[in-house]
Amino acid sequence: MVSLASLALKFLRGHCRTAVYAITTQCNCKCVMCGMHRNPQEFMPLENVGKVLKFLSENRFLIVYFTGGEPTLHPHIAEAVEMADRLKLATTLTTNGNLKLEKIEELKEAGLHVLSVSLDHWKPEICEKIRGVKGIMEKQVEAIAYAKGLGLKVYALVYLNPHLVLDGVEKIVEYVNSSLGVPIGFCYPAQADINTFRLHGEFRGNLQEKLRESLETILRLKRAGYRITNTGSYLEDLLRPPGRKVNFYCKGGETAVYIDWHGNLYPCFLKPKMFNLLEDGEHRLQDNVECDGCYINCFREPSLLSQALKSPRLLFKEAAYALPTRELIF
Repeated sequence: MVSLASLALKFLRGHCRTAVYAITTQCNCKCVMCGMHRNPQEFMPLENVGKVLKFLSENRFLIVYFTGGEPTLHPHIAEAVEMADRLKLATTLTTNGNLKLEKIEELKEAGLHVLSVSLDHWKPEICEKIRGVKGIMEKQVEAIAYAKGLGLKVYALVYLNPHLVLDGVEKIVEYVNSSLGVPIGFCYPAQADINTFRLHGEFRGNLQEKLRESLETILRLKRAGYRITNTGSYLEDLLRPPGRKVNFYCKGGETAVYIDWHGNLYPCFLKPKMFNLLEDGEHRLQDNVECDGCYINCFREPSLLSQALKSPRLLFKEAAYALPTRELIF
């Protein structure tokens, strides 16, 4: 596995880009907030995966985040992780938890740095309702425990769904941190139906008020030392008063991008394609992006990396915020 020292040196040299890489549409859940399972079942051939990863390596990317669909259904996912690791890219992968445990060991041996396992609630029946799979919570909890037992860096990734914001996010934070013994990260709900990644998680009316209350609670718990992976500055931006300047802008298209199983590269889930990495032509990323159009954390939070390098205040602030979850880095 590429060393932390090597990654830190790359970061200091300006390698601070992140790619959200949907390597396959294949999925074994039917989540209410995601339309991926409705797509034709496709995956990127390994040869093309290598071309994508080579582009990332040559263009100052630091992190590749494998997703899908369910990325562990890709027939060559371990080889893809191993390729990325050989190119000195930090690798992270999200699974819905509906997988064989030996796949987790295979990914660790391939060089996976961080595994996130989806979890939606502390009640099994709600997890099943959201994911459309009987017994899914038991599988998710088992996957987290198995990964932790292997010594793999692992955390629970929680979609801020309506059930959760109504029932109280304190309980899921306490459950994950104390009962499961791992950090927790939250996905901000969003509606996306512009390019190939589709989300159906927009909140309206009273639920929007409950969502804000949940965000306030998450920030309070993070400040109190709970192991929450979301960056503090991002949470502050979500809650900032009207007219107040952001801590940092989203740089989707510049230092954070979305790549799909066809090799199409987009600034994020909400903007049109910039180019296709597998086709000939100019493959140039954008410059000087300062977007404040949405709060999808897949792009907003990685955008902090490049801006923290230029702002000692932001860097030290986030370093202090990150202390409770430092085991995911070190």
